[in-house]
Amino acid sequence: MTKEPTPDITPEPQVAPDADSTSATPRPHSAEARARRARSQARSARRSGHSEAERAWLLVGILCIALVIVATSVVERLTHQGEALPGVSLAGQDVSGKNATELLDTARILIAQRGATEFAAVAGKNELSAAPAVLGATYDPEAAVRASREAGRSNPIGAILATFLRRGHTENIALPVSIDDVMLAGVLDGWQRTIGDGLVDGSLIFKGTEVIEVTPKSGTSIVRPKADDAMRSAIISGDTRSVRLPVGETEPVITKAATRLAARNARSLLSSPITLTIRDATLKLDPSSVASALSVRPRGRELELVVDPLALRTSIAQSLVPFETPPKEATFKVEGSKVRVIPSATGTVVDLAPAAKAMSRGSKNVDAPVGELAPTHDTAWAEGLHISGLVSTYTTNHPCCMARVTNIHTGATALNGAIVEPGATFSLNNHLGQRTLDKGYVVAPAIAADLSYEDAVGGGVSQVSTTLFNAVFFGGYQDVTHTVHSLYLSRYPLGREATLNYPSIDNRFKNDTKNGVLIITSFSSTSITVSLYGDNEGRTVRAEGPNIIETIPVVVEYTEDPTLPIGTQKELFAGHTGYVVENFRIIKYADGTEKRQRFRERYQMGKQKVARNLDPAATTTTAPLVPLL
Repeated sequence: MTKEPTPDITPEPQVAPDADSTSATPRPHSAEARARRARSQARSARRSGHSEAERAWLLVGILCIALVIVATSVVERLTHQGEALPGVSLAGQDVSGKNATELLDTARILIAQRGATEFAAVAGKNELSAAPAVLGATYDPEAAVRASREAGRSNPIGAILATFLRRGHTENIALPVSIDDVMLAGVLDGWQRTIGDGLVDGSLIFKGTEVIEVTPKSGTSIVRPKADDAMRSAIISGDTRSVRLPVGETEPVITKAATRLAARNARSLLSSPITLTIRDATLKLDPSSVASALSVRPRGRELELVVDPLALRTSIAQSLVPFETPPKEATFKVEGSKVRVIPSATGTVVDLAPAAKAMSRGSKNVDAPVGELAPTHDTAWAEGLHISGLVSTYTTNHPCCMARVTNIHTGATALNGAIVEPGATFSLNNHLGQRTLDKGYVVAPAIAADLSYEDAVGGGVSQVSTTLFNAVFFGGYQDVTHTVHSLYLSRYPLGREATLNYPSIDNRFKNDTKNGVLIITSFSSTSITVSLYGDNEGRTVRAEGPNIIETIPVVVEYTEDPTLPIGTQKELFAGHTGYVVENFRIIKYADGTEKRQRFRERYQMGKQKVARNLDPAATTTTAPLVPLL
């Protein structure tokens, strides 16, 4: 039997698995393992190289962006050195690029506008308001300039970021303001009292030297201090719109204890005479004279005694006479055609303010210094007007002894001595004021709106106006406004006169020279003269006219009057011919140039009004009516 050969059972060499296979574990020292490790390390190196490059480029990009931001910020700062940066506004107004001077001007304008705008508040149904100054707000323009220039610059890192953050929106700077808490509280105290329902503050009432206490009571009003905080926030932010103030149960500001304390101080002050020392003299003031000047006012939570120096002066005026002399105003004296300045002199006055303040604090021995009282118009003022001589004069005439003459003299007296400073406009109505009986004017005829005559207080004063107008006309001064009478009156130059009616019809002229004008009047029973003194800078004036452009004949208006004898008539109102007329003023100046001015005026026609009684038979005849004398 043949034996099968024994199979060879020697294991065949194993083929290494693919490098990506994870099912086989290579032998660490085989060539294949080394190759695999090399390939893996190469791939890791490639991945690491990519990551480092990306990180490097990212870092470069970040640095570039940072450099751009820094460079932009530096350029912006250099470009706007000393100026407000772009995107900066002050109280809502763009101030980008403005320098210190421009910022200061802007701040002052904004502060003036803010000062003229009241802060509004609402408490319940009550609308309240107060000006910033009354609320104790004080704005600082220099601080506003500093804040505007520093915006975006104070923090270096913040400034760099702000360079881009300001793009597209504005960095607004509020107006720097300081607030006087006492003044603010005072306004709110007043509002609290004004709108309080049932709320009564403690107070004092003076009846002679008797002091009566007003008992305080609680009620409903503004709640403090929340209302104070709300108003303070509005002032700081500049929000002038209505601030809502809380309202609720409120205690009075001035308590019963504060009222009693003030009453005790007042009674002590009025318990005996007060010694007032003026220079070396001593006056004993009766408590009643002090009581008439005494009052109280709230100050915070207390009642403060107040002695009013003006009221005190009134009550002790006679006692002050030996210590006071009135100041002497500088005046002018006309000597022929020249004018001389009469110098001013200072007066003396007792200053009662320190004494009144000391009395308010309870002092019963007080001093009052005597000081100088300067005149309103001193010698320097008068000499500075350069009123050297006569410029022009004009006279108009009138019949004697009528009521209107009294008004002419009264108006002329009031006008005499008036001064028109250089560049000023003089209004005759403003200077004379309304013509009234207590000023010395009387009832006299005047032209009514329907062209008839009516009685009016001050009738006839237009003659003063006409005389002044002509003096101004020939003085070469600027006519501002004047109006001729409705009807032509033969006592005046045709077309060169000026009526007057308070307050609707005025006569105004402007002193268009660098020197003052002194108006001097004089009058007699039949005339009035107005003279102007000063220096009209060499002007001379000549007149041309009047030239009558149109004449409007009188129309007769008849009314039937059966009370007249048959066939007779009676004139009720004399007619006035109407005119359109022109006058010319030619002013020649010192340099030889001339100015020609035309004055064109129109007078209305006034109808002649006649009453008559026709004879029935006369309607068929041509016999004339018989005048009734």
